[in-house]
Amino acid sequence: MNTNTAASPANTAQTISLLLEISRLDTLYKDLYFHRAHELTEPRLSQSAYARMKQSLASIAMVEKQLRAAIERGEWARSHELNERIRGIQESAAASSEWMKYAEALYDGAADIHIDPFSPGFHVFARDSVQGIEAGQARAIEILSTLKRIDDSKKDFYARRVSDFEALSINAPAGEPEEKATTVTAAQLQREALEALDAGNLSGLDQMIAKLMEKPVEQEAKQESEDAGLAEAAELGSDLLHSFSEATLAGAERLGLVAVRTESRRHLAYLIPQGWQPSFLRDEVKLNAKKQVERLTYPSGTTDREKEAIEFFLLNPFITSGGTRYQGCLVQEDLLIEDFPDPEPKEKMPRAGLLSALGLESRWGLTRIEIETALLRHGPRILEEELSLDPEAFRLVAIPPDVYIYLAPGRGWGQKQMWTHFDGYRVREDGRKQALAGGDQRFGGAHDVVGFSPTYTNENILTRFAVVQRKRMMTWRRK
Repeated sequence: MNTNTAASPANTAQTISLLLEISRLDTLYKDLYFHRAHELTEPRLSQSAYARMKQSLASIAMVEKQLRAAIERGEWARSHELNERIRGIQESAAASSEWMKYAEALYDGAADIHIDPFSPGFHVFARDSVQGIEAGQARAIEILSTLKRIDDSKKDFYARRVSDFEALSINAPAGEPEEKATTVTAAQLQREALEALDAGNLSGLDQMIAKLMEKPVEQEAKQESEDAGLAEAAELGSDLLHSFSEATLAGAERLGLVAVRTESRRHLAYLIPQGWQPSFLRDEVKLNAKKQVERLTYPSGTTDREKEAIEFFLLNPFITSGGTRYQGCLVQEDLLIEDFPDPEPKEKMPRAGLLSALGLESRWGLTRIEIETALLRHGPRILEEELSLDPEAFRLVAIPPDVYIYLAPGRGWGQKQMWTHFDGYRVREDGRKQALAGGDQRFGGAHDVVGFSPTYTNENILTRFAVVQRKRMMTWRRK
């Protein structure tokens, strides 16, 4: 079966519609859903044809002014010509109205990052209840099951996603009364004990200490203290080790990528329970959490700038470009990165292979919308055709902030007066998203992190890409 076509236009339209809908529910795989939707839409309304149609529709207002002027001057032949032009544009648009709708979502909406509704705690940004989240899960299973039936070329992928959604366990969102008692960790009890102490509530402190002394909590605390203990393994998962093939390494060299392996930072896992929670949306809770974070102990040699960066990531909610909750990756990890030295600000750089493959002219001054659009449009194809990697297991992204911060000292990054785009976004309380960047020497170097509008452009912002394992972006998966 030709993967670029479906059995009938009606079947194709249904497939595209479902692909667009599931991309808002299964956000981490949006790039793959969009890639398939592109394959089906291009033969019927290409991106260039869509752009011409948009331009024609935008010109109607001007043509109408010309028509009015021609009528007022009595230029009847000219009036007839202009009237026919308007009619032709409108009829053409009406004939392609359904495909125009799909093309608008694909070609213009590629950079819209939807927040994963199933990421822990992020239900608050969708203002969704447990029942609403469960309904989303059921709808995702329904859509994927239908796609598996009507889009035979990708049925195995759809089947795997159905299985993952069926295995997804939805508990009461954190902070709600339905939350299971088993979700209370030693770190949370310890935080509550410190809160009771700060408030002078000695009886409350007694209760917290009693809970911490109970045998199950003792076992948990012991596990958390071990470098590779069971509690930490459950929190962080296994190391993300991968042996890249010769074909992948050869393709990487052509594109200007190199393989790197990060070292484990599991010793920092004790910070994770101090991270952002939905209750932080209340000012008094966030203030108290900030005080607790300020009292945390850090490994010897940790600079003030490093502490500031850690506190920034702990106290605020972040998402990856896949819409899932971002918390950093503390395990060993194999990935591909663009490993060139930081240039001087605005320095003209050669158009490397990867930049050309993404259809980008320069590394400087790109908006996040331009970056996300290029990655979504070309990323899966580059992974499969140029790097011999499975797009279901890997993803092409702007370099993640934790990878940049970890690698920067050994590569001299963060020593120039410039920023580098980071994968991911800070989510504000109203749900607005700020794209991440950092690395300016004036504001903390490698540990500098800033957020700005996805439409913001600045000629001192550089783009550096990485190929990461999709697992680093997962917040839930089939066990």
